[in-house]
Amino acid sequence: MKEENRLPGSGVNEEFLFAYESAFSVAETMNRIEHLLKAAGTPIFAKFDHGLNAKEVSLELRPTQVIVFGSPQVGTFLMQQEQSFSIELPLKIAVWEDKSGSVWIAFPRMNIRAEAYGRLTENPIIAKMDSLLQNLARKAGDVYS
Repeated sequence: MKEENRLPGSGVNEEFLFAYESAFSVAETMNRIEHLLKAAGTPIFAKFDHGLNAKEVSLELRPTQVIVFGSPQVGTFLMQQEQSFSIELPLKIAVWEDKSGSVWIAFPRMNIRAEAYGRLTENPIIAKMDSLLQNLARKAGDVYS
C-alpha cells in the first residue's frame, strides 16, 4: 500500500476508504450514526464492538465499533444486476479511536468497489450510496450537525 494514499492522522488508505474525523467519542459517534439511520428508516442489521470482543479474550484494542445497515430493496436491485456484489453488502461503517485519541469514521468507497464489478460502475445507486455514507459520517462526527 502506498504511503501517499494514506490520509494523514487516520492511517486510512483513502484510495479505498473514506475517512472522517469525529468530534465525539466512539460510543457517541456510533449512537449518532444509529440515530440518523433510525430517523431515515434504514434497517440496522448488526453492531460489533471489537474493543469489547478483544477484552473478552484478554486482549487489548482501543475502542473500535462497526455498524452494518442498508436497504434490502436497494441492495437486492444491485445484486440482481451483479449477484457477486452481495459480498459488498450490506453497508458498513467503522468507528475507532487511534493511538493519539482521535476518533475516525470510515467506510468503503462504493464507487471504487463497484469498479471491480464492471457493470455496476455507471449505476446511479452507487453514487447515492457514496453520498449517503459521506453524509452519515459528516453528520455523526460534526458538532454542528
